[in-house]
Amino acid sequence: MRIFPALLAATAIAAVTAPAAHADDMQLSTILFGRNYNDGVMAVEITPGGADDRPSIPFARYPFPADMRAAQSAVSQDPELIAAIERRNIALHNVLWVQTAANGGRIIYYR
Repeated sequence: MRIFPALLAATAIAAVTAPAAHADDMQLSTILFGRNYNDGVMAVEITPGGADDRPSIPFARYPFPADMRAAQSAVSQDPELIAAIERRNIALHNVLWVQTAANGGRIIYYR
């Protein structure tokens, strides 16, 4: 019979502390996985060389100037992409390449 009051007290304490725990989880997920903008755009930062070398995207690592101009032009003509790079604090001149994903979303490679 003494277990019931203890269980009731534990449930009340858990209910009071749940919103604080949820806020901590949101911050932790942002740190681990980055921000989720829910805008159908994924931004991939390309760094010059190093241990995180990604051989699958050499066109983004070493783009031709004409390809960069075409990608920047495509971004500047699409209001959704302009809004997406502004939310992520990416300057238009840092856009290297733009791709359309299989699910219809857009991928922006930037430096």
